[in-house]
Amino acid sequence: MSDKMLQSLPKNLTDSTRILHRVDGTVRNDPVSADVALLPTERALPIRRFFSWPGKRNYDGSWWSSTVRAHVLFESLLEREYLMAADFDPRVVGIAAQPVALLWPRGTRGHKHHFPDYFVRLQNGDGRLVDVRHPKHVAKGAAQFSMTRDVCREIGWDYEVFTGLTATYLANLRWLAGYRTDRCVPSDVTAAAIGEHFASPVSMGLGVYRASSSTGVPKDTVLANVLHLLWYRQLSTNLEAPLSMDSEVSV
Repeated sequence: MSDKMLQSLPKNLTDSTRILHRVDGTVRNDPVSADVALLPTERALPIRRFFSWPGKRNYDGSWWSSTVRAHVLFESLLEREYLMAADFDPRVVGIAAQPVALLWPRGTRGHKHHFPDYFVRLQNGDGRLVDVRHPKHVAKGAAQFSMTRDVCREIGWDYEVFTGLTATYLANLRWLAGYRTDRCVPSDVTAAAIGEHFASPVSMGLGVYRASSSTGVPKDTVLANVLHLLWYRQLSTNLEAPLSMDSEVSV
């Protein structure tokens, strides 16, 4: 099959599930088996087009991922929320949007195919397929999710249905995400001062003040550096509580 995005899905005329993926320049149509786990699915291009039109209810766009150093597409704000969470997760080393299409066996009642939303590659080498759904739609998709989970079990992938983050954690992550880019990377001198002054747990405001005073770097710059290091997990704090200058931060 060519490497162009699929305009329509082929019919599955077999009695077993087939998986389509666009990896390394070609669209593959494979039977579900453990062999699929050997493919670099984290490099897969979207198997179908992302459509936009005036008045569309879902908000779509692209998220610049600090993990893959590239933009990853999303089709809803909840999908963007998942991408942000995956980008922040140190276990995730690769992310692909709409990476596969699952063609259910012929005669499957009520379902012909399914497009999982994301595939992520984990640091330990495992793969994970992800569906993103609003909590109120999970029950409606239960049968589809169950079949997808069975496919993942046969391949050897993890499977996740993402329904959202807690409000406080999400607000904190949104704030930190604004500092994930390279412009917020501290200089070697500032990084050393931050490491010294946050070696023991201390309030973010006090640690920033001390690091600024010892280096002569403006406090606003040091604060941006600290938030960048929090995003990259080189500093830690409790993200289940509202993030503020009083938040306790440590190396």
